[in-house]
Order: sequence, then C-alpha cells, then structure tokens
Amino acid sequence: MLNVAEPNSSSDAVQDFVRKAKPKVGRALVDLIFWSWGMLALGVAVYAAWPNPFTFAFAFLVVTSRMGAALALGHEAQHSAFLPNKKWNDLIGAWLCAYPMGSIFGSSRAVHMAHHKLLNTSEDPDRGFHWEDDKSTPRQFVLHFARLVFGGQLWTSIVVNGFLRPLGKAPASSGASAVVVSRRGHPEILNLVPVQAVIFSILWLVSGQWWLYFALWLGPIFTLGTFLGFLRGFVDHAKLVTDEEGGARERLCTVLHVSLLDRLFLASFDFNYHGEHHMFPSVPHYYLPELHKLMQKDKFYRSQYGLRESYGKFLSDYWRQISRTAGSVVVDL
Repeated sequence: MLNVAEPNSSSDAVQDFVRKAKPKVGRALVDLIFWSWGMLALGVAVYAAWPNPFTFAFAFLVVTSRMGAALALGHEAQHSAFLPNKKWNDLIGAWLCAYPMGSIFGSSRAVHMAHHKLLNTSEDPDRGFHWEDDKSTPRQFVLHFARLVFGGQLWTSIVVNGFLRPLGKAPASSGASAVVVSRRGHPEILNLVPVQAVIFSILWLVSGQWWLYFALWLGPIFTLGTFLGFLRGFVDHAKLVTDEEGGARERLCTVLHVSLLDRLFLASFDFNYHGEHHMFPSVPHYYLPELHKLMQKDKFYRSQYGLRESYGKFLSDYWRQISRTAGSVVVDL
C-alpha cells in the first residue's frame, strides 16, 4: 500500500495548494457540456448528415473518445471533486456521466474507493486488472484484454456490480471479498434503463436507423472503450522489473508526456496525473498539472509514486519484457 508516513515541513506548499483546490462550477459545465457531450453529439451528427462507412468510423471514434471523457468526469464526481455541491455532484455524475455510458455510479464508486484504499494489496478489487501474473507472456496479455472486450467487462460491470455485490455496510477489515454497495429502494442498475431508452430513441430519431444505438453506442462501450479504459488502468498501476524500490514499485504512476491521441483516447481531463490523483483524490483534474510540479519539488511526495515517460514507451518496454520472459511470472510481491 501507499507509504503513509507524514511529509516534512517542506511540504506545506503542497498542503496549502490542496486545501485551496476546490471544484469550479463553470469549468465543470464546460467540460461536460462542450468537451464531452457536445463533441460526442457532433460526431453522431456528422454520420446522421452524411451516412457512409467513413463517417460511421469517424463517429465511432468520436463517441468512444468522448464517452471516455464523460466517464473521467464521472470518476471525478465519485471523489466529490466535480461540483462543490455534493447533491448536484452526485446527480450529474450519475445521470449525465455514468448511466449513459453503461456505468453504475454508486456500485462503481464503492469498488473504486476500495481500490484507492487497498492499492498494492491482495484485497484491491481491481488487482486482477493491473497485476502482471496472468499477463506475463504476449499470449496472456492479449487474451486478458480479449476476455474483457468479449464479455468480461460486461460480467464485472453489469452482473457483479449491478446484482451480485452484497448490500450493507462493509466490515472494518473490508477487502476485495467484502466490497459492498449500500442501496436504497430499487437496484441502481435499473436507473440505466430509462437513460439508455432515451439514447436509443434519440439516435433512431436523428438517423432513421434503429440499429444505430447498438452499433454506435453499445459498440464503443463494450469494445474499443473497454479496451482503452483497462489498458490505461494497466499502465497506471503495473510494474516493470526494472522499477526501483518505492515509486512505481508501489503501483502508482504518472505519465509525463501525452500526445493528442493520448488525450483523446487514454487520458482525458489530465487523467495521466494518476499518482497525484491517488494521493489527493479530492483535487479536480485541472489543478493536477500544478500539483504535479509542487509534488516533484518535495522529496517526500516525489518518492511516493513513479513517472512513466509515455503510454507508448511503457507498453513497449512491458511487451519486450514479457517477450523475453515468456512463460514465467514477471513480478512477484
């Protein structure tokens, strides 16, 4: 787990910055309305106006990208870092960021909070997504992501989180087996039904094609969107055998250099600053670049997480590693 030792007095600048880094309503609305839903609608509109295979491919990529952006805002809302008013933070996070993208806001929040608390332990509920022991050969690596795309993510997100998670309050020593979801009334997964019905109707209305919802909405959710989301999560927390003690060895990394394609498909809204986010999850994303600079000036914080040069560089290094050590476990506890 993350080192919980107290920082020294030289860390006052970081603490002061974090205390002042509060959500901004205007920025949240621009991110949601323009950069997420607005761009997504534009992609769909291009296909609806000029339907052909090329505009469909364009729309598919735009929808995939902006779904990832909306989910990033939903993730921020799970940490109460999207809007300053908690009621509106949760309502908008659930109904405009999570449910339209097939995510169950409350269940996902419970699992994600456990992930933050139990990172780098065997009880982390996300352990299977970023641990290397079943991804230690090229074949295992490819099969892992293939299973997620062809049903694994559907099973975890909808069946497990929607129906099989136990209800109630987690015991004090809760772990992966004890991640519980507190519900009132009907199961939260049912909230997805009216939202998805509205989206189905709108897509049919604007295009005249009933199948567009399945191809251009569910398609991105369960294929490319799933792959990219879990690929980014793997880079955020996976180890290389060359990682030194501390930092990346604790499964917490920040990616320094992100291209335009990275920002569109992997790291919307500063998601590459994952180390800073884990240490200060209440800080909204637009403060993370400055927080990163402050933390890198402080010896204590600098030692708590690792830095990756880029997504591509890490994946290339990891692929070479598992190609050389095919058939063996790459990293042990």
